[in-house]
Amino acid sequence: MEKDVVRQYYTQYADTVMKAAWHFTGCVHTAQDCAQEAFLRLLQEEPMPDSKVLPWLICTAVNLAKDIHRRSERTKTVTLDEAIDTPADNDDLLAERAAKRAMLSLPEKYRLPLLLHLVQGYTIQQTSQLIGKGANTTASLIRRGKKLFAKAYEKECV
Repeated sequence: MEKDVVRQYYTQYADTVMKAAWHFTGCVHTAQDCAQEAFLRLLQEEPMPDSKVLPWLICTAVNLAKDIHRRSERTKTVTLDEAIDTPADNDDLLAERAAKRAMLSLPEKYRLPLLLHLVQGYTIQQTSQLIGKGANTTASLIRRGKKLFAKAYEKECV
């Protein structure tokens, strides 16, 4: 693909792709690396219709993030937030960290639809197109994911 075209896609989609990867890695810097790698891989791809670019980028970045997440599970690494042992007296900060841990604890098949729909604000139809599933399947994944998230969040807050 042409550099100028990829540069235009980067300007348009970089934030969305990075956020999708961040929800799988839990680390901004790692998510930025995944997003950057996805755009570099886009340079090597044949031209594709505009409607397919964002789903391809998200899928590629999320797959890279999943690979990193799997490797980190095997090596038992922790994020910098977890390593710093400073007490947080801010309830909002504690709730945000609990929500992040709860989201990261969800099975992967629920995490991406939830993030795209609830966090990024895509409709169920748009989310279904981005993840390559039917609208009814996507709605079911979101509904089940919400229930699992609520349980995981409750467990994190105890």
